[in-house]
Amino acid sequence: MKVSTTTYGLLGLLAVRSWTGYELTQQMRRSLRFVWSSSEGHLYREQKGLVELGWAAVEDEQAGARTRKRYTITAAGEAALREWLTTAPQEPHFEIEGLVRLFHGSHGSVADLAASMDATADAARAMLDEMLGFVDEYLADGGPLWMLEHGINGATASEAGPPAEFAGRPMFPGRLHVIALVIESTTTLLASVESFARSTASEVRGWASTTDPAATPATRARLEAVRKRHRR
Repeated sequence: MKVSTTTYGLLGLLAVRSWTGYELTQQMRRSLRFVWSSSEGHLYREQKGLVELGWAAVEDEQAGARTRKRYTITAAGEAALREWLTTAPQEPHFEIEGLVRLFHGSHGSVADLAASMDATADAARAMLDEMLGFVDEYLADGGPLWMLEHGINGATASEAGPPAEFAGRPMFPGRLHVIALVIESTTTLLASVESFARSTASEVRGWASTTDPAATPATRARLEAVRKRHRR
């Protein structure tokens, strides 16, 4: 099996607690999809791969008339996760289809390009609003931050007892300090994407065409501003 960042993303979730296959997939989509997206089918294949690697154990458990699989991290999995965290991460990847369309925008119409930027802005705003919903939940009375402030850290895979719950979901207050950092970074990026896409849509609508030669002075000003803003 080829080990990937998705592999370690799932392994890290298993280091927090055991999950059924469905729970693990939903938790991955609720949290890590904002920084590392993966299809549902791929997530299920990765779960089986963790077992093949010996990094997770799986057992069948009854859920009414159905049987579901529950995954638990192994000692080898914990060691693999710790080893991965000592390595250098890959370069940052950005997967924004609207920017791919913008890159090839000179082959289409002004209307199509502007609409693509509007759609990108709307999607970024929707994702940002979803994350702000998480923030509201974390800050709510009885929520994870309240738990921390009242000395409730919540059980993890290495501790006895069930995890703390809020709004019907397991919560892990002891991890909130790192989660908050990811939320800060992700919301900043999403807000930047929304702002850029909206301003670009507005600018594009003023073009005579997507190959408008009159855009040359603005292009020079933009490139010079980029160099000035980011050159060390």
